[in-house]
Amino acid sequence: MTRARDVANLIGSGNYSSTTFTATAGQTAFSISHTQGFVQVFMNGLLLDLTVDYTSNGSAITLTSGAAAGDEIEVVKYNTFSVGDALPKSGGTMSGALTVDAAAAAPLTVDRATNNGDIIDIQKNGTTVGSLGTNSYSQFELSSSGALTLEQNSTTTKNLYFSDTTLSTFDGSQSGTVDLGRTVATWKDLYLGGGVYLGGTGAANKIEDYEEGTFTPSFVNGGTLSVNNAKYIKVGRLCYVGFYIHNIANIPNNGSLAEITGFPFANSNTSNQYHGVGTISYVSSANWSQYDVLGPTPRQGSNSCYFHHGGGSASGMSNSNFRILNGHQLIFALIYQTD
Repeated sequence: MTRARDVANLIGSGNYSSTTFTATAGQTAFSISHTQGFVQVFMNGLLLDLTVDYTSNGSAITLTSGAAAGDEIEVVKYNTFSVGDALPKSGGTMSGALTVDAAAAAPLTVDRATNNGDIIDIQKNGTTVGSLGTNSYSQFELSSSGALTLEQNSTTTKNLYFSDTTLSTFDGSQSGTVDLGRTVATWKDLYLGGGVYLGGTGAANKIEDYEEGTFTPSFVNGGTLSVNNAKYIKVGRLCYVGFYIHNIANIPNNGSLAEITGFPFANSNTSNQYHGVGTISYVSSANWSQYDVLGPTPRQGSNSCYFHHGGGSASGMSNSNFRILNGHQLIFALIYQTD
């Protein structure tokens, strides 16, 4: 008679099965498939000794002395298993890929427990190409042995490129040596809430504003006009305005200053900084030259300009002179400095 039992998941990740035979008088061989070296044999509950009490060949257990009738021979055979690859806690090297997957937790924590330096060394074919770590200020540091490119994906040109220069130097030795972008990988738009220092780091190198747009000019002391175009460009403190007005009418015949206002930015109110330069390029058929008029002059601290006479008087042009533009057109441009 033979009976068997299985108990799974014992002894690590392996398992074993137990088969019991009831011997006949003088029986020595008991057929059972097994793996040599992975069996235990019991007679009536007593553990037998391999080679002394029995032998095994993978297909049968053979007793060295015949059993008595009714003896119970139990053969416990263990399934073989191999332990998976493992690295010691003290460290080691892996030759295959590693995937770490976890839910609702950081999948991987890498801790350099003592001084600052590399935490993750990134290699290609056994040669370091970059690293992640902390610098001497205990700040996170991304380092590259060559040019550094942060790319959105391999099928687009959207990337962040730095030249082949160490970026982790905070002592100033690399100041002015690092490029942002390159000739074949330029940036698109740059949004800044502050200024830009160009060519130096002093206050004189800082540009805080660039702007362009349109404005609506008008007469200060009487008169009407229509605007063909009026545009401005402002770079830093320097402002350019240029306009083309027509249908000029109703300029009164009085001594008030001929003044045009509506500029988008006020002229500087600082002494010796409010002077600008302008030119008149077109007055249609008006006899402009009879008044020896110079170009437009920005008014200090104001959003307007007026016109000077030449010929030594340098006085401001009045409406009584300026009214020769009634029914005509005027094109001029002016550059001035703001505060």
